[in-house]
This record gives sequence, C-alpha cells and structure tokens, in this order.
Amino acid sequence: MISIQQVSKRFGGRVLFKEASLRIGIEDRVALVGPNGAGKTTLIEMIAGRVAPDGGTIAINKKAVIGYLTQELEAHQGKTVLEEVLSGGADVSSIEHHMRLLEEEIATVPAEAAEELLAHYGELQSKYEHLGGYSLEARAREILFGLGFKEKHLSRPMEELSGGWRMRAALARLLLSGPDLLLLDEPTNHLDLESVIWLEGFLADYAGAILLISHDRNFMNRLASRVVELDRQQLIAYTGNYDQFVIAKAQAQEILEATAKNQQKKIDQTQAFIDRFRYQATKARQVQSRIKMLDKMDKVETAPEQKRVRFSFPEPPRSGESVIRLIDVDKSYDGNPIYRGLNVELRRGERIALVGPNGAGKSTLLKLLAGVLPFEKGERRLGHNVTLAYYAQHQLELLSPDNTVLDEITDAAPLEEQSFLRAILGRFLFSGDDAKKKVAVLSGGEKSRLALAKMLIRPANLLLMDEPTNHLDIPSRDVLEEALGGYSGTICFITHDRHFIRSVANKIIDVRNGEATPYVGDYDYYLYKKGMAVGAELKPAQTEGTSPLSGTNQQAAVSKSPPAKPRKTKEQKRVEAEARNRLYREKNPLKEKLSRIESEIAEAEKVFQNLTAALADPELYRDKKRFFETVDAHARAQRKVEELTAEWEQLSAEAEKSSTTF
Repeated sequence: MISIQQVSKRFGGRVLFKEASLRIGIEDRVALVGPNGAGKTTLIEMIAGRVAPDGGTIAINKKAVIGYLTQELEAHQGKTVLEEVLSGGADVSSIEHHMRLLEEEIATVPAEAAEELLAHYGELQSKYEHLGGYSLEARAREILFGLGFKEKHLSRPMEELSGGWRMRAALARLLLSGPDLLLLDEPTNHLDLESVIWLEGFLADYAGAILLISHDRNFMNRLASRVVELDRQQLIAYTGNYDQFVIAKAQAQEILEATAKNQQKKIDQTQAFIDRFRYQATKARQVQSRIKMLDKMDKVETAPEQKRVRFSFPEPPRSGESVIRLIDVDKSYDGNPIYRGLNVELRRGERIALVGPNGAGKSTLLKLLAGVLPFEKGERRLGHNVTLAYYAQHQLELLSPDNTVLDEITDAAPLEEQSFLRAILGRFLFSGDDAKKKVAVLSGGEKSRLALAKMLIRPANLLLMDEPTNHLDIPSRDVLEEALGGYSGTICFITHDRHFIRSVANKIIDVRNGEATPYVGDYDYYLYKKGMAVGAELKPAQTEGTSPLSGTNQQAAVSKSPPAKPRKTKEQKRVEAEARNRLYREKNPLKEKLSRIESEIAEAEKVFQNLTAALADPELYRDKKRFFETVDAHARAQRKVEELTAEWEQLSAEAEKSSTTF
C-alpha cells in the first residue's frame, strides 16, 4: 500500500534519513522505534504528506485513506464532543472501503498470498453483513465510552475540554473514520490504564494497517507484527513484536561487533605483513596486493553507544512503620462527592500503584496524600520522620519557560553548590551548554527528565508520582524502574504503563465508585483477584593455529666463497648434473603452485572484502535469513584466505631454501 524508496531528509545540518526504504502492506502492524530526535514523527509526517522528503519517493495507493493522530491540538469551535467525533465517520465506511482495496490486492498478488487475503475478505464480508443495522452514532458512542468518556460528556462543547480530553476526542474521531492506514504518534499518552487496554483490543481487531510510535512495551507487544528501528539514518525492519525485536537486535549487534573486531584483527595482521615485507623484492607483489586491499576495504561500523540517563535516588531517612494515613476523608468537586469516609494507609517499604477507570479519583487521591488538595472532612496524618516528594501529572507545566535548566534546578535548591547541581543535571543528560537551554525549547522528554532531576535534590522517604513515565523513552523508563527498585522508601504512583507497574509495584489499590480497595500483591495477582487474568552467541568461526601473517622472517642463506677443491672426476660431474636436474624438476612445480595459490588468494580476498562490505550494509538486517547466510559465508571466506596465505608462505619458504642449496 505504501512504498518508501531511497528517502533522504535533513533538518538544518542534521541528517535524519539517508536513502532509507520501507514497505507497508495493506494489513501490516508496524511499531516505529528509535531514540528521541531520530526522526520517527518526521517519517509519519512525510507519509501523511505534511512534510516533503529532500530526496527519494513515497508512493501511496491512490485509493488508500490515511488517518493521522498528531500530538498537536487542533482548534474546535461550535461542536459538541459527539458531533466532533461523528464528523470523522462521514468520509468512509471502513470495512466496505477496505474490502474494495483487498479486491485489488488479491488480483495482483501470487496465488499463495491471495489465499490468506481471500480468507480475510470473507471474514470482513461476514462482519459487514452482521453490522448492517449498526448506526454510525452507536459506533461513535462505543468508541467514546471505550476511551473513558461518560454519557454526560458527549454534549459538552469541545472548547470546554482540557488538552488531554480533546486528544481523546481526536483519537475517537480518527477511529470512527476507519482509514486504511492509521498513523498513531503516542496514542496512549493521554489515556488511563483501562482506556489503553480497551484501545489495544480495538486496534487488534482493526481492519486496516497501523503504523505507530509508542513507548509502551505492552502496547507494542500486543499490536506489532513488525518493528522498524530508525538507526544511523536507515529504516531497519525486524519481524515480531517489541520483545522479539529486543532479542533480535541484541543478537545482530553481537554479530556486528564480532565482525568489526575480526575485521580490525585482519587489518592489523595485513598491516603487519606490509610492514614486515615492505622492502623485500620477493614479496613486492603480495605487499602491493594488501595495500590495495586496505585502501578498498569498507569498514564495518558499529552503532555508537547511546547516552543514557544515570541516577539513583539518594538514601532517605528512615520513616516510621505507618508512613501516611487518610482517615474518614470526604472530598467533593462542585458539590459532586468523590469520596465519603475514605480510609487509606501507606506503610514503610510499600510500592503502591493506583489503578482504576478514568474519573474515579486516582489523581485526587494522590493529591490528598500529597497535601496539595483540601478536603471537607476527615484527617490526613503523616507518620514519624516522613519527608515527601510529589511529582504531579502536570509537573511539566509548572516549569518556568523563561528559566534555563540550571536556573530551574537552582530555584529548587538555592543553597546547594553549583557543582552538585550540575552533577545532578549531567546524570539526566543535561551536560555542558545543555544546562543553559531555556525550558521553553525543551522537548517533552527533556522536561520530564528535568522534573525528575528536581526530585533528587532533597532525599525523601515518600514518593508520590502521577504519570512519571509520560514523555520518557523506553531506555529512560528502564532507568527509572531500576532506580525505584533500589529505593528504600515508600512509593505511591499512577501510570498507564503496565510494564512499569509490574516492575515496581508490590501492592495495588483499585480506585472506583468512591472506594479505594487494596490488593497486597503485584499487578498479576490483582488481575487474578479481579478475574481479569490476563541464543546462542553467534560469531564468525576462526581456525586455530599460527596466523598466516604473523610468522617469523625467512632469512636468505648467505653464500660464501667455497675453498679451492680438487679437479672433479667424471663421476662427480654426473652426480651433480643429476642433482641439478632433480632440483629443476622439483622447483618448477613449486613455482607453478605459488603462482596458482597467489591467484586463489587474490580471488578469496576479493570475496572476503565483498562479504565484509555486505555486513556493513544496514539493508542486510532487513532479511534475517540472508543475514545469517552472509555471516556464515564471511567466516568461510576468512578461513580460506588464512589457509591459502599459510600455504603460500610455506611454499615460499621452501622455494627460498631450495634456491640456496647449490
């Protein structure tokens, strides 16, 4: 459906893509991954037609409808939530339109591929008939309710919604329109956990293709059948979900590093041969051959190590056993009761995840615990020696846009030494001039890192965090999980990232219907109680023995003037003549062998160089079978060069020795 061929794109002096290629089929589910700033959103915007490539082509089926969920909010005036979402369903009937595209695809693909498409066509036809009386409005309501809207929200004007709810409405509108290709840029960022799970199920049954950017591993594992990584300005495709991608990438990286190491070893050996025989006339041909080989050799390049956040929470003071309690708390908003007689207790060492449907009061509960929200009745009681740090859901909005990064962290700890504050910032990848950046120009991920850095200034034994993983990429989430794993205090947090919950939480509090029900156990235990149950290292082989390029020099024998000898008899002359004839007969095949082996070495070295160049080509990693075949061929070619060179050196030594015999 979409063919990206040799696309190049740069912003300013930075190259994002260099002759990158990718194909997206009519039913592909592709997760796009790569470090922040690599160009993931740019690629999606090029496919959506919002950004033009500098070179190459992006060919799209003219009949295909593409839907794009951006991270930018659009202005909406004069429409209710339901009206806005319904406006997205007027352009296309998803299933019917997809059936027409399938008909075209079936007519053009080979017979074996057509069988699978025909089976799916039958399923869609059956579903289309079954949904004959299913109105557009009913589908719109189903999607809106799945994304957390209530009936009372549907008649609200769009302009009254917060940014997060407007993003949900935009997603609902897009899902209702049912395009042939969904382009989703961080679709779960503004969703709660239950809405994320609903969206997974909806997309799992979606008729069209999906290209998504996400930092949610569970989400990608459930949906993706291919992962495409942006790496060194190329698009490298891996078959499988995100976990399978991580394994395959690690294996490929090991092989690439081993290949680079072996290539460098070969370079060093070749250079040693050149240095050793450079001034020997008998080796001139071999020396020149190796000099040319080094000049033409394409170096195998390994990926540069990505900078990673490095931090651990400071050791906090020890608190009492009971860290904080809410006792018989009543809380209302505009006369609407949220909690009546709420009782919650956090104890030392607990790592509590607050879960539950959107609007149930999770953030309200966290704010009550943090002491930043007043309540009408009850008591909030801090335990002995408790110090508290609160990371709000809108923490990024509390950063001052006019401050520099260093100003912002200095405001949080004005009495600390600048060297200490810079060291903290450096661990969050704000080193050197980055500390002088204005907050206004920081990306969402950079702002999240800065907000987390501010939490480290003062050691606290109670951490309250509302969506701390929003805007963080997967490596940064891993570091945060690891840091919390070594934290000795008490944690209470809200997140829609199930991997984060599973990695951190040892207790779940389910918040719904004005109640907070504790489950002492991990997330999977909670699901069970709720009835929601859910390589060998490959390296090129090497031959043992002495390297063909590291032997000792063969010293030519030095002739000395023979002493005077008596006149030779006829018999002596005959014996010497026979010896000379025998030597001639022996040396002739030796020269022929040397000549033949030299030709074989030249051919083997050419094959080896071509295979080395192939391993350096990112395109090779698109085809796992071809990759491993190339690795095996590379290892065989390397052994052949080494064996032939060893044989050549042995024959050369014999030839030199025999030439000094008489």
